Parts: sequence; structure tokens; C-alpha cells
Amino acid sequence: MKKRTEFQNQDDWLAYVRATVPPEDVPFILSMGLTDTYREFYEMRSRPFPERFSLEIERISTLAEPERTKELDALNDSIMGDAIQFLMTAAGVSTGSGTMSQFTPRGTIEGLQEHLRTKNPYFALWTHYQDNVAGRDGAPDWRAYAIQKMQTSDDREIDFAVLISELGKCLELYHQREMQLPKHFYSEIWFLYRSNEPERNAMTRALVQELVEGLEPCGSA
Repeated sequence: MKKRTEFQNQDDWLAYVRATVPPEDVPFILSMGLTDTYREFYEMRSRPFPERFSLEIERISTLAEPERTKELDALNDSIMGDAIQFLMTAAGVSTGSGTMSQFTPRGTIEGLQEHLRTKNPYFALWTHYQDNVAGRDGAPDWRAYAIQKMQTSDDREIDFAVLISELGKCLELYHQREMQLPKHFYSEIWFLYRSNEPERNAMTRALVQELVEGLEPCGSA
């Protein structure tokens, strides 16, 4: 069984899982894939994966469905919270930065999108591409456009730009469907681009996966 970290995008991972495991096991395997992505974060930081999380994973794995997946989803939220807290502390960023706006679901996402357009250069470039380049005759795809404009051959930077585009698409779908963005996602999205460490992409990939899975009842992103 391959791991989530072996796939470059969420769609390929979803297709692989659905074609490989019995339907009743798909939700748990997808959640465990997210757990593996978080493990990658700790490995990149040369930090041991917290024992309390390992013990919980062992316990949860013995449960039956649907409790097994439900409890692993909750644990994944705790793991991401621990990881993002570490990143924010290491970067000297106050956890009070980017407090979630007390508006409607659409208003919250609009505020976040505006922040990203003005503060996140990757998101700003992707927004410009969506508004002014995509769909025109002969227009390059986003990856090629990002490479050209960023003038880089750094695979990690290019992959992050691609992940940011996937994140942007998810936010737009949440906005269109008037879905409430989970509060901890707001702070994570607000912060992640400020890190340039190797684990940045792993964390963003995990975040995109969670957002996509949140959209699953309404149809795949």
C-alpha cells in the first residue's frame, strides 16, 4: 500500500485509494494518509513524532467503523494544531495574528482571500493568472506560468506554487457553497506562506487534503 506522501496531488491519491482498498475502508485510509503527511512534517524538522499521538493511533486502529475514522480525524486536527503551533513559535509569530473574522462564511473567506492577495506573493500571482491569463488562446498552464514569472527551477518553490493554486480553488468552492471554514484552518492558511522551511509544502499539502475532504459530501474539488 502506497503512502499519501508518494503522490504529488490529492486527486491521484484519492483515485489510488478508491481503486485499491474496499469501499468501507476508504475513509480510514484517507485519514491515515493525512496522518502520514503530518509525520513527514516532523521528520523534516528532525523532531520525533510525539509518543502521545503514536499511542492514540495504535488505540484508534483497533476500533470499528465509523468510530475509527471519526477519532482519527479528531486526532489529525490535534496533530496539525501541534505542528502549526511549533512553526508559529519558531517563526516568532503571535498566535493572535490573523484572528478569524466574525462574519458569514462567505465574508470570512473573502477576508482571508484579500489578505492572501496582498500578503502572499504566490497567491497574488495565482489570482492574477486566474483573472488575466487562464482561458486565453495559447495561455500556458499554471505551473508553466509560475515557473516563467518566478524565474526559478527550484522544485520546492514550484510545488508550493501549485499547492497554493489548489488551496485557492478550495477556498473558492467553500465561498461558492457558503461553507464555514474551520477556525483552525483560517490561522494555518494565514500563516503557512511565511515559512520557507522544507516542511512548508508538506503542511500545505495536508491542509489542501483536509479542505478537499471537507468538500467531498458536496462533490470532489
